[in-house]
Amino acid sequence: MTAAGLTRETGPLYPLFATYFLLAWLTALVVILAKWRRARGRARVQLHYLALGAMISSAGAITTNLILPLLTGRSIYASIGPHFALVLVAMVAHAIIRHRLMDVRLVIHRSLTFTLALLLSLIPVAVLPRLSDHLAPDELVALILAVVAVGVLIPLTRDVTGRLLDRYVYRTHVNYQRTLRTTSETLTGVLDLTVLLPILNHTVGASTNAAGASVYLCTGTVRSGPGFRRAITEKRDTQSSFDTPDEAPNEIVTALTSTRDLLLTDEIGRDRLSGGRERLHNALTQLNWALVLPLVSEATVIGAIVVGPKLSGDPFYPQDLDLLMTLANQAGVAVKNAQLYAQVLLANEHLNNIVSTIESGVVAVDATGQVSLFNRAAEQLTGLSGEQVRLQPLSALPASVGSMLAETIAGGGARTQPEVQISDGATTRPIICTTSPLHDQTGAVLGAVAVFSDLTPLKALEVERQRAERLTYFEMLASGIAHEIKNPLVAVKTFAQLLPRRRGDDRFVAEFGRVVGHEIAKMERLLDRLRALSRPGERPRHPIDLRAPIGDAIEAMRQVFAEKSVVLSAAMGPSPCTILGDHSELEQLFLNLLMNAHEVTAPGGMVRVEVATTADRAIVAVVDTGPGVPPALLERVFEPFFSTKERGSGLGLAICASIAQTHGARIKATNRDAGGAVFTVDFPVAVTATAPVSA
Repeated sequence: MTAAGLTRETGPLYPLFATYFLLAWLTALVVILAKWRRARGRARVQLHYLALGAMISSAGAITTNLILPLLTGRSIYASIGPHFALVLVAMVAHAIIRHRLMDVRLVIHRSLTFTLALLLSLIPVAVLPRLSDHLAPDELVALILAVVAVGVLIPLTRDVTGRLLDRYVYRTHVNYQRTLRTTSETLTGVLDLTVLLPILNHTVGASTNAAGASVYLCTGTVRSGPGFRRAITEKRDTQSSFDTPDEAPNEIVTALTSTRDLLLTDEIGRDRLSGGRERLHNALTQLNWALVLPLVSEATVIGAIVVGPKLSGDPFYPQDLDLLMTLANQAGVAVKNAQLYAQVLLANEHLNNIVSTIESGVVAVDATGQVSLFNRAAEQLTGLSGEQVRLQPLSALPASVGSMLAETIAGGGARTQPEVQISDGATTRPIICTTSPLHDQTGAVLGAVAVFSDLTPLKALEVERQRAERLTYFEMLASGIAHEIKNPLVAVKTFAQLLPRRRGDDRFVAEFGRVVGHEIAKMERLLDRLRALSRPGERPRHPIDLRAPIGDAIEAMRQVFAEKSVVLSAAMGPSPCTILGDHSELEQLFLNLLMNAHEVTAPGGMVRVEVATTADRAIVAVVDTGPGVPPALLERVFEPFFSTKERGSGLGLAICASIAQTHGARIKATNRDAGGAVFTVDFPVAVTATAPVSA
């Protein structure tokens, strides 16, 4: 301290100290620059601001407090040096706010930014009154007017300052309303999952400025449990450790499906971790997933949206979470709709492939009668093209098909026409047509479907089958007739050959007359039975009580059964059983059945006739206790000249079948479990008011 004031004197080591300090400072700069060059991503940005702040503040302080005193020998700028530390403080604060330096998270509420903006806008108002002490009256008036003008401009300056602070503090400049509106329009307007997922994924990543985003969809079943497979991913920062494996970890899937709420890694980390929560946090941290949003549809988690950390290092603010959860809720419904739409497309593709390849015509109409489906077979059968008929009313279809579809839509019931005619313009062909209504879950008719098939090939096959059956029948009939006539002719021929030599033998002549007469009588009986077989149904039909011919046949055969000691009984019921028929033919039918049962039933056995009626049928059963019919021959017992008896002609049951057919009845043979056979004749009941006749 001198009379002139504080003076500065340096010792001999001061230049050495200055040299050491500068070398140490330069070495530190080289080290931090080397680290900055090796760093990547957010760490590089953090080091960038830290190094820049350290360089500027230390360079200014060294200049004012070391280099200038060393060169000039004076320290007049030494008081400025400490203020350069503010540059370092500002750079560190900026790195903390913008880039999470030292992993410090600073949450600044919007109310604070609003307050700062208001204070900054009031600075001019606070400064101007201080100048009033040095102003003249006229200048004071001008000052007051300036204050008023500044006061008027306060809302404008506050808003501008607020926007600048928001832009600085929050970084992500997202118009939430516009983002929601645009995304909602996209999600509700797109049904293709391959288009929907990229839009959703990009919107989430861009709105948060995250390192990456990915969408996982549920692929599990009820048996195997839920599993999430990656459907799409977008990595915005190639240097980031944001990882998206093909399968999401089970801990994350379990947490999502159980809570159906978002998973925020930082919030989970602040909890007291133990057990499952610790494993969950480790899984999220290892993959560098900052946020996981569930995709929910009908109270079921069908997927997840994975969001990486923000590139700025900022936390996810409440407004970010509100936006993302709203997007996730809408995306869950949209993804489910897209999946259902894909299933519908696949089902329609399968249906179209099936419908286009079947040989039956298929026509579908909606509730208004407009044609929605017209397959290739329908085009061939009707001669109409699909483009000509599709989206046209029922009147565009052939009348036989259109009328049935109209009745089905109006009545809501299925319709079947066994045989109707349809024309393709050149030929008319028979078809079988069936229509069925289409209902929704409430039972309302949504439309109808008609399926019709060409009967022409079946008709041709039926004609060929009948012709083949007739030829077979005639072959069998001719063979039987030849066999039955050949035996008598052999006897006649033998006696005729012996007659020239023995005509003088009276005994031979008598035997000749007896044998020839017997054999001719046998052939006459055969011809009579053939006549009965070939001309059934020529006599008129009348309403008769079926019990009458059955009773007459039983009475005619009762003595024969008694002589063989076979019990013959009947159960025909107390009420009439009216059918349309001929009494004598029906009596012959039941006589043949009783004779057949008599021949196969041993003495001491039993034969029983039972009559049963239903609403529209009358059923007669002839039951015996004989040996029954071999199962392999049950279908052949009604063929002409087929018999299981040694001396049978094989025409009795054939005549029964012929008589039954002319009466519209069905006859069949079966075996009883207890032994014996059952021959059943099923007649249609007559619908008439005419009194039945018995003879």
